[in-house]
Amino acid sequence: MADYEPVKKALSEGLDPAMLCQTCPWDRPCITPPVMTSAEIDAHMTKAAEEDKARAEKAGRETGLGAVAGTLMAAVAFGGKDTAAQVCPVFALRLRSSAGRGIADSLRESMQGWDDQR
Repeated sequence: MADYEPVKKALSEGLDPAMLCQTCPWDRPCITPPVMTSAEIDAHMTKAAEEDKARAEKAGRETGLGAVAGTLMAAVAFGGKDTAAQVCPVFALRLRSSAGRGIADSLRESMQGWDDQR
């Protein structure tokens, strides 16, 4: 996972975003992909539900918050991790700018023309 803290600090100190991009190391991406897949999240949710069911059966309960506590915690811990990507603070700044729509449109164009056979 990329460490964007130095970039965030430099921006807060007033360094020029263009200079930060030009001096950015080659191994730091503008966008870091999500850390989990939907399948991984589903597996965690299934495991948590099975553990909840086992605990409830052992305690002789079938309903109540205790019967779904693990599932709820798993949903809180893992929910959205399949679509949440980290972005460089300069990239985020560019997206929020008046010209940010151009970045979004060029990404959309790239995605619509994507060849999954590559």
